[in-house]
Amino acid sequence: MRIALVTQEDPFYLPPALDAVCRARPGEIVAVIILPAFNEGLRDTARRLYAFYGPLDFARLAIRFAWARAADRVNALRPVTRPYSARDVARRHGVPVYTPPKINAPEFVAALAQTIRPDLLVSIAASQILRRRVLDVPPLGAINLHSAPLPRYQGMMPNFWTLVHGEPTAMVTVHYMVEQLDAGDILLQRPVPILPTDSLHDLMVRSKVIGAEALREAIRQIETGTATRRAMDPSQATYFSFPGRADAMRLRRMGRKLL
Repeated sequence: MRIALVTQEDPFYLPPALDAVCRARPGEIVAVIILPAFNEGLRDTARRLYAFYGPLDFARLAIRFAWARAADRVNALRPVTRPYSARDVARRHGVPVYTPPKINAPEFVAALAQTIRPDLLVSIAASQILRRRVLDVPPLGAINLHSAPLPRYQGMMPNFWTLVHGEPTAMVTVHYMVEQLDAGDILLQRPVPILPTDSLHDLMVRSKVIGAEALREAIRQIETGTATRRAMDPSQATYFSFPGRADAMRLRRMGRKLL
């Protein structure tokens, strides 16, 4: 099977999941497609994260980010730590990297169909909605990992909203992709425990670990023809955007940390 991964750069949560999928399917990952994170510049991202985390946690996050960038530079010379970028994951597994500004642009769709030629697209935090011209390229379709019990908690930062709403457990969902965000048929779902001491960071890490396991199982089912599809009930759908400062304060008042 020829598999193309669609993702974005994030030094904290995505590289281990991408690496786990690559390790599970050696020789079958034919492309890592890296889209712009949040579809905005670094300054705008920093401003939004500052508003969410506040000065102290933002400073901690910045230190972690600087360390991750330094480790990534070292790993480019010789791998000495776990990967801290999608590019490093691709390099370690000998997979070509593509960085289209817009995945739905006609010139990239042509490259996808004629050069990459995936049987299956796998999205792990793709930052753009894939349009029909992209979704129609792989004969086995496109699947996405979402850290929520879809159709509930569609949208951004589902782990945060799961915590702030006091859910007893979290969940990851692997679903087929359609042009509507987080709305395609469900392949499988896996529970993610929430511990009393969990921070948002803890839950996001655990969700990606279990999510990578769910993705590997979903790919196996698609490969063997045993995958089942369950349509989402739109009447149960809820949608959330990126949380702000007031939302973060609400989580802290519940006794939860962000980092």
